Amino acid sequence: MTPLVTIGIPVYKRLNCLPRALQSVAHQDYPYIELLVSDNGLNGAAVRDLVAQYYNRAYVFRQNQAIVTLPAHYNQLVAAASGKYFIWMPDDDSISPNYVSELVPILERDQKIAAAIARQEYVDASGDILRTSPDHAPHCISGEQLIARWTAIGFESFTAILARTEEIRACGGYPEFPGGTHCDDAVLIKLSLGRSIAFTNACAYQLQQDEASVGWSLKCEVLAEDTRRFLKFLDDDPWLLSFARQDVARWADLKRSLMKMAWETYYYRWNTIYKERLSLAPWVKAAFALPYIVDYYRAVMFSLRYGVKARLFRKAKAHLPWIHKLYQTIKCRTF
Repeated sequence: MTPLVTIGIPVYKRLNCLPRALQSVAHQDYPYIELLVSDNGLNGAAVRDLVAQYYNRAYVFRQNQAIVTLPAHYNQLVAAASGKYFIWMPDDDSISPNYVSELVPILERDQKIAAAIARQEYVDASGDILRTSPDHAPHCISGEQLIARWTAIGFESFTAILARTEEIRACGGYPEFPGGTHCDDAVLIKLSLGRSIAFTNACAYQLQQDEASVGWSLKCEVLAEDTRRFLKFLDDDPWLLSFARQDVARWADLKRSLMKMAWETYYYRWNTIYKERLSLAPWVKAAFALPYIVDYYRAVMFSLRYGVKARLFRKAKAHLPWIHKLYQTIKCRTF
C-alpha cells in the first residue's frame, strides 16, 4: 500500500512566496499527499484564499488564534499530520516534482534509515540558483558520521528531510528555541543516533535565501538565545543523555562537533550580517553572548582586534573634512 505523506507548510506574515511553495506541492507526481497549511500570523482569510487559488487538490488548513513560537508551530503541524511520513517545508521554499516519489521508497525499503535528504539548491528571491549541495553526497551514512561531519558535509541547512511522523513525535519533536534556529537540527540529531541517513541527488529541495528569510532576519539577541539553548540541549535532552550513557566517549566526540557547528553559525553571522547591522558597542557586546568556548572566543578576539580598529578608522575618516574645516577656521582667525 502506498503510504500517505504529510507536507506541512507553516505560514507567518510573509505571504508573497507562498504561491510558489503551493504550486511545487501541487506538481508532485506522488499521488498520496496530505498538504497541511498552518497560519500562525493572524492573517485572517488571506492564507486560506491563497491556498484555494494555487493548490487544486484536497488540503487541510489550520489557523492559530494567537501567535506561538516557531518550534511550537512546527510541533502543531507534526501533531496534526495524518501521514506515515512528514516533510516540513517553510513557505518560501519549494520542491522538485519528483521529490516525494524519490524519497519515500528509500525509507520504505529500510527501517534503519531514519531520514532521507535530497539535493539542495539555494536560490534568491527571483528563483535563480546561487549554489547547490555537493554532487558527491554519499548514498547512505550512519547518523554518527553525519553528526561528526556536520560542518564539512556540504549542506548548509538540514531543514528539509523526509522522516517518519511517529518517530519525530517519539523523540520529542522540535525543542523550544524561540527563534527556531537549530530546532530542526535537534530533531535530525535525535533521529540519527544509532540509525542511518540517506542522501540522493535524484530530486531537489530549493531553499530561498534573502534578507527577509526567517533565519537571516533574526535579531542578533534572538540568535544568541537560540544558540545558548541549543548548547544546553546537548547537555540535558533526555534522548541524548540516553545515548550518551551507552557510549560516553563517542558522545563526547559528537558533542564537540555539534558545539563547533553551533558556535561557527553564530560567529559567522555575528562577523558578517550583524557587523553591518549593529553599531560598534552593540556589536562588541554581542560577541560575548555565548558561554565560554575556547575556539569561539579565540576567533572573536581576533575579529574584534581588527574589526574595532577598522570601524574607528572609518568613523575618524568620515569626520576628517569637518576637522579640516575647523582647523582652517581656527588657523585663519589665529594668524
